[in-house]
Amino acid sequence: MKKFLSILVLSLNLLCAAAILAGDGALPPALIPSDHMDVDWWKERHEANKERIAQGNVDLLLIGDSITHGWDGGGKPVLDYYYGDRNCVNMGFGGDQTGNVLWRLDDAPMDRIHPKAAMLLIGINNLWVACNQNPADIPLGIKKIVEKLESLYPDIKILVLFTFVVGPEGEQPTRSRVALSNALVLDLLRDDPQVIVKDINYIWLDEANRVPAELMADFVHPTELGYKRWAAAVEPEISKMLGDAPKAPMAE
Repeated sequence: MKKFLSILVLSLNLLCAAAILAGDGALPPALIPSDHMDVDWWKERHEANKERIAQGNVDLLLIGDSITHGWDGGGKPVLDYYYGDRNCVNMGFGGDQTGNVLWRLDDAPMDRIHPKAAMLLIGINNLWVACNQNPADIPLGIKKIVEKLESLYPDIKILVLFTFVVGPEGEQPTRSRVALSNALVLDLLRDDPQVIVKDINYIWLDEANRVPAELMADFVHPTELGYKRWAAAVEPEISKMLGDAPKAPMAE
């Protein structure tokens, strides 16, 4: 787990630096497809994703950054319970920003599959203060990802989650940027009939607006209990999109 978090921290530093450098271009970084094929673990995971997708038989895509990547780590028992029999592919990559997701969707053999549904959670790595990106640009990147998925799969249903709150305390500086981005995402996507926009940030916060360590040990990435609550919160939408029976919540 410590090695995994070290990789994520290193990746975040590299990605923020790249985003700042890309800021001189005509498009904001959130809209520019970009890869990290020079990072060994990222390349290996992307190639493994491509190999799995090429096999076909995919009904559900989980798309995002390290928080989604973590379904294969601390959230693995939860992944197996909720999605193990639902032909699911985890396309979460530690450190990814919206532009990285756009690149991966372009490079992978997405035409080999016909998923019924996708759950998209992306944006926090664009929104860190250190990355110096305009929070109003991030919803445009999210919308572009949605449009890419809809162009590939005209019948797909997409659950777009509000970017999760971070930090133990409510005054954490990134939270205001997250709140602005989330409000704009809702405005951009509320009228899309293929999209459900959902805010589940209530599951992470206590009465004092703090994130308890038992839900996010580092106040960014969910623990197994956090993944249990996340999966339970979205299960009504996931089962509806897939057209199957909802699963009962796991015991906590």
